[in-house]
Amino acid sequence: MSSATSPLSTFKKILKTGFRPLVQAGKSRLRHFVVSVLYDEVRHLAPIVRQVQEYQASSEQARQGYYQKTQNVPDLKRRFLAAGIPIEDARIDVDGFAQWLHDFAEVPNRYRSMGTASIEKCLEHYLAWAWLNLSTGEVYLDVAASGSNWADVLNHRGIKAYRLDLKYPPGIHGMDIGADAGAMGLPDGFARAMSLQCAYETFQGDADIRFIHEVRRVLDEAGRFAILPLYTDDVYFILSSPYTDLTHVPLDQGARRVWREDSFREPFSRHYSPEAFAERIYSQLNGMKGKIIHFTNLDEVEARYPGQRIYCHFMFFCEK
Repeated sequence: MSSATSPLSTFKKILKTGFRPLVQAGKSRLRHFVVSVLYDEVRHLAPIVRQVQEYQASSEQARQGYYQKTQNVPDLKRRFLAAGIPIEDARIDVDGFAQWLHDFAEVPNRYRSMGTASIEKCLEHYLAWAWLNLSTGEVYLDVAASGSNWADVLNHRGIKAYRLDLKYPPGIHGMDIGADAGAMGLPDGFARAMSLQCAYETFQGDADIRFIHEVRRVLDEAGRFAILPLYTDDVYFILSSPYTDLTHVPLDQGARRVWREDSFREPFSRHYSPEAFAERIYSQLNGMKGKIIHFTNLDEVEARYPGQRIYCHFMFFCEK
């Protein structure tokens, strides 16, 4: 190494010229770094600023609260029937649900942090359990499970349960299956039952349609599945938070954008109208037998658990 580039010569140069050039170079690099970070932040925030402005200027009909106030369940039932979809009224066994919460204590323990929605989350799993009527040895898939412990709970009770989600490593790893719900990569007739709890509404693009095609293949000849809640409103809309970047979030043809007004910064939650569900999903069953279940006594659940929000008015239940 030459003396011109040696550490000793560099140190001698610093002693001779002082630290000012190094400080100036450091300031230059720091300035470049700060400008780069600010540029990235501004580029990221620009669409969100536009969305917030659009939200602030939006009409009442473009906001979540309007549909929460105006949902007309009897009219939605009438429209489901008019669209050719069977609908069945059912009562929730409130005492049976209370006993289930005791017997399946892992579930309420998991969802305790959900605050006013914790009982609703438990109720969705209870209804899936009750309606799917799972038996020991049957194979069950919890679809779009994310971090749910439901499959583990069922495995401890003799059900061969798996949980499937895009965020898991691809393939089957114990009870975890990493896959798209519309392209599971599983053998034909792999499972006897599936359910989605507060998940189907997040399937962007045509993922909700592809799931119906795939479930028909993956379920065995006696298979059945449940989607709950089936979010249904007067009009067909995609519920989106103005505080998330929606640049690459698709809007279904025929659907409108409605702005979230709660604390959940979620970009996409699909709410069908009865007619949109009939055209988009029910028409894809291809021989499977599906129906809407309307739970008629949500008020009794709310009375049993004061302060909890219960909103599972509808479930879609389907059998091969």
